[in-house]
Amino acid sequence: MDNANFSDIKLIKENYTNLKNKLGRIPALADFDKYGEMDVLRIFDNSSLGSYYKFLVKYEKEYKIRLTDDEAVIVEFVSKKLASGKRIQELQLFKRLLAYARGSSREGLFGGLRKDLEKYGKKLSDDQKDNIANVMTNEFPAGSGKKTYQQCVFIEKTQEDYKPTASILEMLSNADFYQILEELVDFGISRYERDYRNSYKDTDLVLYQKYTYEDVCRLLNWENNEVPLNIGGYKFDKKTKTFPVFINYDKAEDISDTTKYEDHFVNNRKLIAISKSGRSRQSEDVRNFLESKERGISVELFVRKNKDDKISKEFYYLGKMSPSGRSEEFTMANTDKTAVEIEWILDEPVREDIYEYIVGI
Repeated sequence: MDNANFSDIKLIKENYTNLKNKLGRIPALADFDKYGEMDVLRIFDNSSLGSYYKFLVKYEKEYKIRLTDDEAVIVEFVSKKLASGKRIQELQLFKRLLAYARGSSREGLFGGLRKDLEKYGKKLSDDQKDNIANVMTNEFPAGSGKKTYQQCVFIEKTQEDYKPTASILEMLSNADFYQILEELVDFGISRYERDYRNSYKDTDLVLYQKYTYEDVCRLLNWENNEVPLNIGGYKFDKKTKTFPVFINYDKAEDISDTTKYEDHFVNNRKLIAISKSGRSRQSEDVRNFLESKERGISVELFVRKNKDDKISKEFYYLGKMSPSGRSEEFTMANTDKTAVEIEWILDEPVREDIYEYIVGI
């Protein structure tokens, strides 16, 4: 365990003990939010923990529940991927799955989900249904993620809809596992209500909230996740016609000349962003940018201070943007590679505190 991880666990244990002493019992997940002792996502995100269950097994002598290895992996998956509440859809689908396991509902899972989403003012598109089905059947992950959570196949297709798999129903007959999963899902829903309910325009994204590359691929309803290396500064998804742009505002000194893009804000409404190297105005990705409005492409902006930012490894979502019509092809310094500088107008001016933090005023 590295020193940073060790000190983080030490702090987690201290905060946990404070809350336990205050309550006189092992805290429930909701207690962390209610009493504000610590953001429990720190436990989920810690590389040597991954779930509150695992934390309790390792550090709480009074905790006697023990799950099977497969059950523990599923608890970790829901903790790390869904319990932050960044999207309500999977959480509500899990509620349906839990009801199915208890026999209180035998309705098709997506048919039921459509009804559930109405109270949130949301509709389930075909792209989103495909995306969620892939998340819930381990078809969404890329790279090593697919193997890590190979047990996480929760649903299977029927003639007209989806139902829970026999394996997840069998696991849910374990009352301890059921209770842990139910608590996690309810916690995720409460986080959604608190932090993510007011989504922006037609997206499941919230202005100024922070998202990882994987979050963005999932919340833009892509069929599959993309590893960050394959995304680079941006990636166009043909099926959903979404085009997220990711900017590390402060560039590291040791990066190659062909990746030293001088992306910068002109003001809180205007951005200059550079295409990948080796591009001209005729390159297809550049045409998709310059003609995004005509082609029905949604360009979404995500910015972080820098990729080694200790405060945030995630990107702030700054909304949609459109090309102003101004672009310039140039040769990158110290290279023979061309790139295209594009001026963008953001739909929403960046909130003052976020803007000042990013540009370093």
